[in-house]
Amino acid sequence: MSWVDDYVKSLFTLRDSEVYVVASGLTTSGPAHMGTVMEVLIPYTISKTIRSYGRKSHFVFIADTMDSLDSIPAQLTSFKELKDYLGMPLYKVLDPYGCHNSFGYHFLDEVLLLMSKLSVECDEILTADELYSEGWYDDYARLFFSRLDDVRSVLENTSFRKLPPDWKGIIKPICSRCGRNDTTSVTSFNNDIITYVCSSCGFKGDMILGDHRWKLLWRLDWPSRQDFLGVDIEGGGVDHFTRGGSWDTATEIHRKIFGKEPPIGFKFGFVLIDGKKMSKSKGLGSLSDIMKFIHPSIVKYFLLKHDLEENRNLRMDPRYVLTLYEEYKLVSDGKYQDIKQLRAWELSGGVRWSTSFGELLIYYQIYKDWDLISKLIKDYKTVNDLKQYVEEWVKNNLLPDEYDVQLKPSQPPNSAVDLILEFVESINESMSDVDIHNKVYELARGRGRDPSELFSAIYTLLFSKPKGPRLGKFIKVLGVEQFKAIVNEVLKTSK
Repeated sequence: MSWVDDYVKSLFTLRDSEVYVVASGLTTSGPAHMGTVMEVLIPYTISKTIRSYGRKSHFVFIADTMDSLDSIPAQLTSFKELKDYLGMPLYKVLDPYGCHNSFGYHFLDEVLLLMSKLSVECDEILTADELYSEGWYDDYARLFFSRLDDVRSVLENTSFRKLPPDWKGIIKPICSRCGRNDTTSVTSFNNDIITYVCSSCGFKGDMILGDHRWKLLWRLDWPSRQDFLGVDIEGGGVDHFTRGGSWDTATEIHRKIFGKEPPIGFKFGFVLIDGKKMSKSKGLGSLSDIMKFIHPSIVKYFLLKHDLEENRNLRMDPRYVLTLYEEYKLVSDGKYQDIKQLRAWELSGGVRWSTSFGELLIYYQIYKDWDLISKLIKDYKTVNDLKQYVEEWVKNNLLPDEYDVQLKPSQPPNSAVDLILEFVESINESMSDVDIHNKVYELARGRGRDPSELFSAIYTLLFSKPKGPRLGKFIKVLGVEQFKAIVNEVLKTSK
């Protein structure tokens, strides 16, 4: 059984809700990467599976636009003006591209576009700055200040760090002078008046709680929003769930400060790109490139076929990605019996393609005409689904040798000419690609020759190199008569 079915069934035994509220949140602090996909795909899949079992679910996504810009992503270092906004809340940071009101909202739109491409549907989308401005956190701030010693005890016990004796850091005010909220510290809180100091610019002053120019400490923000949103289920990367992580704090806040049971959590493994962990600051795993070459259903299938807490390593090697495409098609054709792979295929959208991605790479290099290719394979849907990815592979020269079939005819070894001519005479249009391929073995062995010698000679004649695609399949795609014409032209030239 797949991880998602196991999880949802265990969920039903742990909690009985009329509507299961599944939440997910992330900081819109830069370009999306594969880790971003996990943050939306995993909870959406859980929500979708809950519904498949006849129960109600509500999937809510929260953009943490109140978090401060703590670093400039590698892809944006050319925007020097962003340095002036370091430490400010994302909803107040300049959008370097000039198309949105802020940095935070620019990259929120990028996440929403990503969801659309992946067919991930949210029932509700919220932003932290709006939640704060509407006053949803006000009573939680008051509660935490009124029980400062208890909150302090929870934070120290769950994070394994000692707080300063005069600590009152329930909230992080936005400095009235420099606009930062990462370097401010509360010095007192009385009757909704917040007095604070900013270590960045030296400003000292106060503000009214109702001005909403502040945010809760993250370890207090998370359980607070879970409480007022009525969240039943929420998860995150394994780093949040390590001993002493923010999930430990959240659960204890629910129990000891709110007097309630916390949501049911889940944790998922890291997504690695070529063995390296994703990072916005380092620019690893940018989806802008990945999504050019890999169909969204393949991306979802790759992420969902692993166990929930297992790390996923996507190797951006053309051969590896081609095996993913091929595996996806084999699963859709019923050639794999692994229940996890089958369930991942179903959850990815269950797309069926009559022609493999590798075959389309070959067709496109030969004909460069999608209308013609659609007629040849008798499947317009497969072509429409995959053609943009095929074009990117060819344009960016991501073709392994066996798929690089741009014809470059040249003279084969003289010792193989007679065998090539005999092969040409022995095949016809009515034969299958397997029959054509096997004919090479049959002829070569019948003449006491090594089949690899004949394969190499034919590849040299077609591509000027000793290796190439699976020969029978290529000849069928090219057309037997076209293949014969090329052979005859090359050999005629040699004579």
